[in-house]
Amino acid sequence: RASFSFSSLYVGEPQTSLPVEFSVLPSGYGYIKVSSFLDNDVLSIQVWERAIKYFKDNQVPGIILDMRHNGGGSGWLADQMAAYFFDKETVVGNTARYDKSSGTFYMDPGDQMSMIPPPPALQYSSPVVVMVGPACASACEFFSYNMTINDRATIVGQYPSEGAGGSVEDFMMPEGIQVQLTIGRAVDADGNIHLEGKGVVPDVRVPVTAETLQLQANGEDVVLNAAIKAISAPQGAGVIPS
Repeated sequence: RASFSFSSLYVGEPQTSLPVEFSVLPSGYGYIKVSSFLDNDVLSIQVWERAIKYFKDNQVPGIILDMRHNGGGSGWLADQMAAYFFDKETVVGNTARYDKSSGTFYMDPGDQMSMIPPPPALQYSSPVVVMVGPACASACEFFSYNMTINDRATIVGQYPSEGAGGSVEDFMMPEGIQVQLTIGRAVDADGNIHLEGKGVVPDVRVPVTAETLQLQANGEDVVLNAAIKAISAPQGAGVIPS
């Protein structure tokens, strides 16, 4: 297990992380780390809204969202947290389920998923960068994908997210074995498979080289540095039109 732990995607991550944590970086940009959509929903939203309100009140010019170590959870919560960066209700997708009688996949209109923005006082309209990686899975990917709609955010990472966005269900097997299987095909608003097998792909791909690996070994966060550079660059994308 020692070698497995050494190469784990979660190596160095504290076990005491809260679902949502925020700060202001030395660069002056806001930073929010979202570690889970499976924790306490009320706590998550309370801290999330406190962060957004603090950044707005203090005229923080942009926010970097760290989604690199988030195994997912509630897709509904992920959608609604992403809605704080939009000013209009936006359809984000649906779930297609296999129908044995017809041999095709069927999407129930009632399963359509939307982002519903909060009151204007809690909407954040300045630039946003989202950092992703292979440890961003399931609901984390739904959130990150939502932030690509209308080019709302710039995605930064060394790799795409895991590519495992889909509806799942747990099945109990003999001898106490529990198995989780995908039971629904996650699709975007146009009915296209948008996450499974490919994930959310970075707009800014941070290279994996001997140099960047050495910097990381020395404790430098090369992805965060790239995110700061991306959000600092003059850009029209990533801003809600006025």
